[in-house]
Amino acid sequence: MMNDSQNGIVYYKKSKNIGDDIQTYAAWQLVENAVFCDREQLHQYQTPTKLLCNGWFMNNGANWPPASHIDSLFLSFHISSSCQNEMTRPASITYFQQHQPVGCRDIHTQQLLEKHKVESDLSGCLTLTLPHYKGDRNDEILFVDVMRKNYTSSYRSLIVKKLIPKTYKNHVKHLTHFSNDLKHKSIGQRMNDVENLLERYKKAKVVFTSLIHCALPCIAMGTPVVFVDAGFNNNAAKRDRFGGILDLFPNVVDVSLPFGKRTLLHRLMRVSGLYRLSLKKLKPLDETLFRLTPNQSNAQKIAKKMKESVQHFFSNT
Repeated sequence: MMNDSQNGIVYYKKSKNIGDDIQTYAAWQLVENAVFCDREQLHQYQTPTKLLCNGWFMNNGANWPPASHIDSLFLSFHISSSCQNEMTRPASITYFQQHQPVGCRDIHTQQLLEKHKVESDLSGCLTLTLPHYKGDRNDEILFVDVMRKNYTSSYRSLIVKKLIPKTYKNHVKHLTHFSNDLKHKSIGQRMNDVENLLERYKKAKVVFTSLIHCALPCIAMGTPVVFVDAGFNNNAAKRDRFGGILDLFPNVVDVSLPFGKRTLLHRLMRVSGLYRLSLKKLKPLDETLFRLTPNQSNAQKIAKKMKESVQHFFSNT
């Protein structure tokens, strides 16, 4: 271990998505005395740091790689298509090779790094390490950001309303992971918000979501979850995170949205409201999904391996 070094975990200071903080929270549970390091500023850190480097990278690829005295354990790591050119330039590849193998959250990232001669494997997501819950459940049926946010609110609202069977119209509660206020909160407040949200997820009867970092924590905690794959299929760049992850979800519903593509015609149909003429073709979700019971998955096996990697890294002197 580097002399006088600190332990670090990654967070995104300007995030509007509590899903980012859920990934940070998972790291926080595994790393003792962790300092929170802004993922967009890792190139500027002056203190020698052993860093658990997980999550989505990044908004500004020009700020990669991290400072040379940051010793990174790459686990549950994702490279966004939007900055993969910067993150695979020579200096970046050299940094990855110095800290390989890279544990990738998805197949896209693994294949990208292997293409550049970086030793990589598919680690899974760090949120799978959240503790399994064995207590009592309540009757909450949660809809958490069902559908992507790249549609108008009126379009999303009508689609989601159509997806809920009449039997459950008055039993569903809607939550969102997105808030403009998030970035103004202290890291302590943000971690507390995550704890409160996870407390709700782990006791829910069933959760429906189109967010990876709602579905994965639910799987880890044993909560019945349905991943609604709606709105991602109109943008291939937004699906690069799914390879190797959707396989973890026992219940995936692929929704073909009426006039949901990115073409000019489909956009005009959505903006004008003419898509409503096709809503009759959209069927409600199967009612049996609202009565799911906790199911088995290989999440605990994946989580065990990640925990062992973290323990070895931070105990290695």
